[in-house]
Amino acid sequence: MSANNRLEMIAGFARNYLEKTYKKRKDRKRLDRILYNASYRWQHTQRVTQFGKVIAETEAADMELVAAACLLHDVAWFDTGSENSREHGRIGAQIARPFLAGLGFTSQQVENICYSVAAHVDVDSPGTLEARIVSDADNVDRFGPYRILQWCFADMDDYDSLTGKLAQRIDRLEKYQQKNPMFTQTGRQLFDEQLELQVRFFRAFVGEKELTVLPQI
Repeated sequence: MSANNRLEMIAGFARNYLEKTYKKRKDRKRLDRILYNASYRWQHTQRVTQFGKVIAETEAADMELVAAACLLHDVAWFDTGSENSREHGRIGAQIARPFLAGLGFTSQQVENICYSVAAHVDVDSPGTLEARIVSDADNVDRFGPYRILQWCFADMDDYDSLTGKLAQRIDRLEKYQQKNPMFTQTGRQLFDEQLELQVRFFRAFVGEKELTVLPQI
C-alpha cells in the first residue's frame, strides 16, 4: 500500500470518527455556537496536517508518520468533556492503534504515530522529532486566522466587552512573541507569522475603538 493510500484511509477514519462522536454530544448547539463543531475540527485537522508536512520537510522528519499523526491528533476530541479535554490525545492514541496496525505500518512506526498523538496535548518535551512537529503544527493552526474569528464571534454584540477582551489577548500574544514555545525552528517561524497576524488585527480593532466617538472641532 502506498503512503498516499494509507493517508487517505487514515483521513477517512479520522473524519468519520469525529462526525460519529460529535453526533453523540449533548452540547452540539453550544459547540455550533462557538464554532467548535465537527466541521471545524476536520478543517483544523487538515490544516494541521499541511503545517506538519511543511515542518517535516524542513526538519528532515518522517513525513508519512507526521502526516498520519496529524490526521489522528484530534480524533478523540469529542470523546472528552471540557473537564478532561487534555486527555483527548491519549484516548486518541488508544483508538488509533488497532486501526494503524492493519495498514502495514511496522510496530515501531505505529508506536511513533501513537506517541505523537498522545503527546501533542500535555507533554512538555516530546521525546521524538515527529511528536514535536505534530505539537508545533497543532499550535501554529490554533493561532491562525480562524481563531481571530473565534475570539471575536462570541462577543460581537458587546463592543466594549470585545475590545477589552482583545486588549488582554494582545498582552498574552506579546508574551508568546517574546518566548516562542515551539519545539522546531520551522515551527517557531510559522508561529511567529501567526502571532504577528493576530497582534496586528487585534491592535487595529482595539485602536479603532478610540475613533468610535464624536470628534471635537
